[in-house]
Amino acid sequence: MTCSSENFERFKQIADTVIPYEIRLMTHYNNGWEDCIDMRGQNLKITITDEASQFDFYIKISDERGLSVKIPCEGVEIINEFKNKDNVMIEIYFFIYEGFAQFTLKGREIFTTNTDKEIEYNKLIDQAKNCIICETMKHEKAVLGYENGNLDADIMFIAEAPGPRGANLTRIPLHGDATGDNFEKLLSATRWTRSDIYITNADLCCPTDEKGKVRNPSKQEIKNCHSYLARIIELINPKVIVTLGKKALEALKEIEPHQLVLNKDVATFSKWNGRFVYPLYHPSPQVIKTGIRPFEQQRTDFKQLEYNYRFRISKGLEPIKFKSK
Repeated sequence: MTCSSENFERFKQIADTVIPYEIRLMTHYNNGWEDCIDMRGQNLKITITDEASQFDFYIKISDERGLSVKIPCEGVEIINEFKNKDNVMIEIYFFIYEGFAQFTLKGREIFTTNTDKEIEYNKLIDQAKNCIICETMKHEKAVLGYENGNLDADIMFIAEAPGPRGANLTRIPLHGDATGDNFEKLLSATRWTRSDIYITNADLCCPTDEKGKVRNPSKQEIKNCHSYLARIIELINPKVIVTLGKKALEALKEIEPHQLVLNKDVATFSKWNGRFVYPLYHPSPQVIKTGIRPFEQQRTDFKQLEYNYRFRISKGLEPIKFKSK
């Protein structure tokens, strides 16, 4: 049986737009012999090559363990496709030499109707969640998704890292713990909601020690993560970046050098990498309760941010400098 162009093009589309998390390959040969391969994980890949040979194409599947299988195919027939939102289950028959293979794929679909920005963001999400650069956090999953906020936001907040009782559980930055509650109260002092802004972290994963206790991210961990932060900034392209805490402000140096110091430049606007940076203290209970930056002062910082954006920056004007306490 030869491969119909319609089935082949659809299969190529599936390989390009579905990120698999489970693959089952069952091969049946005419002599009665069968073989089965099961793959599960976050780094499964499907590659299709249309080589000049007696076969219509080759399919290669691989996983994070390094297991790789290459199969020459003489035809393909898509038997079943089931979708539930962006999750899909697809059954495909491949016709191979002296038999056939039954291929079952489960994964998440990146919709081809998405904008170019959404497609790039989806790729970034999956790359970040599959990242294992940091040996100390290779079992953690990056907090990055559409829960972070508006991809076209003019205001981007960068915090330090996901909290173990907050974002690491809810998958929503600055949400679900005491720090998140403080942030919500500060945001409510403006006319913005989460749908108006974008929030991320200098370190996308939650840092913990050997006993599972939360700790501050190391300089090396933030350095390892800076390429993701740079891509997020480039993709969102905000007019103002609001850093929350010293670690977030220093993380920007890995992308483009600056001389800003939090205790000196807090709540002031500075030009950085073609946009404004507005350094603020972190809204954690520790910062607020110790009086490093009391809640009322942080609330004023947020109001001044909104005022300058709404009446100055959004109109192409330079922000005014308020007296900083």
